[in-house]
Amino acid sequence: MQDEKSEGNVRYQLSISAEEARNGTAKILSRNGKRLQVTIPPGIGEGGTVKLSNALKITDGREGDILISVGIKEGPSQAEAAPPRAEVVELSDANFEAEVLGSNLPVMVDFWAAWCGPCRMMAPIVEKAAMACAGKFKFCKINVDENPEMAGRYQAMSIPLFIFFKNGEVVDKVLGAVPENQLRAKIESWL
Repeated sequence: MQDEKSEGNVRYQLSISAEEARNGTAKILSRNGKRLQVTIPPGIGEGGTVKLSNALKITDGREGDILISVGIKEGPSQAEAAPPRAEVVELSDANFEAEVLGSNLPVMVDFWAAWCGPCRMMAPIVEKAAMACAGKFKFCKINVDENPEMAGRYQAMSIPLFIFFKNGEVVDKVLGAVPENQLRAKIESWL
């Protein structure tokens, strides 16, 4: 997202995929150390605007709206769709249920924090697993410092903590930094 000021309001530009435009999506906007959830309604078109009324009161301590102009990224048609992308989805308290509990794929959630050395050590292993299992398994991560609600709900007292979900239910857990083959075996057991 990019921002520019106009008449006391702030404008951002946000690019979303054609699928996100059709189905609607939620994004997180960070401004001045504050995070706001932006809900993009289904069916929004190129150049559509989403208004966060008086959001500058929260982020800047002053009156004003945040106006988000939506752009649609060009991508392959459904018939030409690329193979599933390997990505690790960044979660928040706000999107956890939709991304994890509502997923039709098995999900592994990495509970981590920026200050955690073992968490940083495991990140490339998780990314490698995401590439190997693209389209068959969903990989997510959630920062426990920034998202205390989900960290508390799933008792992430020690990290890294990997929790496996299938059909919206917790089916397994792995605590701590583990060898790549051990994590891979756990993932494959839930495919």
